[in-house]
Amino acid sequence: MNLLKLKMVMRLLSVGLGLSLLCAPILAQESTGRILGSITDQSGGAVAGATVTVTDTQRGTTRSLTTNDAGEYNAPDLTPGTYAVKAEYRGFKATERQNIGIEVGNEYRVDLTLQPGEQTQTITVSESLPLVETTSAVLGGTISNLLIGDLPVGGRNYTKLLELRPGVYLNPGSGKWSQSSNGMRNEHNVYILDGIDTIEGFSSQSVVNATGVFGDATSILPIDAIQEFNTQEVPKAEYGWKSGAVVNVGIKSGTNQIHGAAYAFGRTQGWDARNYFNVAPVAGTCTLNGSTSANPSQFAACGQLPAQLKQFGGVVGGPIKKDKLF
Repeated sequence: MNLLKLKMVMRLLSVGLGLSLLCAPILAQESTGRILGSITDQSGGAVAGATVTVTDTQRGTTRSLTTNDAGEYNAPDLTPGTYAVKAEYRGFKATERQNIGIEVGNEYRVDLTLQPGEQTQTITVSESLPLVETTSAVLGGTISNLLIGDLPVGGRNYTKLLELRPGVYLNPGSGKWSQSSNGMRNEHNVYILDGIDTIEGFSSQSVVNATGVFGDATSILPIDAIQEFNTQEVPKAEYGWKSGAVVNVGIKSGTNQIHGAAYAFGRTQGWDARNYFNVAPVAGTCTLNGSTSANPSQFAACGQLPAQLKQFGGVVGGPIKKDKLF
């Protein structure tokens, strides 16, 4: 009897485990973007079975889709960049929408209307998409690569740019536990790098560009390697881990063109002001590096902490196999 009960318990456990695996959420926590929309005719009727081609104009890659019965299509997992969407169907002119900029973690709706005519004819729309987000009510935004590269950032740490987003602020003097969003605790934020969460289990902080519990920063991500990062202060349910902001970082990808950059940054105490609360030295003597000097030119250095920061390197990108691998 006991053996029979044990077998029943084991069977129930195996069934429960199987159901839990089947019910596991499939999350879309990616550093990629998405294009979706519908294809209609002049009267507004859905065009089912239309061919939709999504082209990455920087990498030459294409993706072919077919609209469903409602005339809708969906192209997820798109590497950030510039895209074109072309719709074709027999008895209609082909219609193409160009200059579609895709950012990290964002969705873009591209609806196209087909006009009657020869399929060999193409109607091209080159106007950029509107900046208003129409696919979701998520509060947030993207810090573009242009801003990341041009703005002065302390220590060239991208996390210092988070406070540019509404609802995110830094608590002064609180070290690594300094970033807060929507009034939540500092450890309630989620950090994702190229679709992989970087949360460290003990402190609930990111292991990238953050000071470890003991010692220096655990991992350094150079600003020059970042394509852009998206911050969602009120994220979708698919990110339902924590109540703070979701920071989604995308790494640069190569294209069909070889490109790169070199950088060198430096800082010294010669550009720093004396601490306001540190009283200026009396003319005549000044202690520097443990010695006393009467040189007035050295008075300005009194009260300044030594600072030497030098960062240099480079990035390069390009095709490994044209139109295929970068």
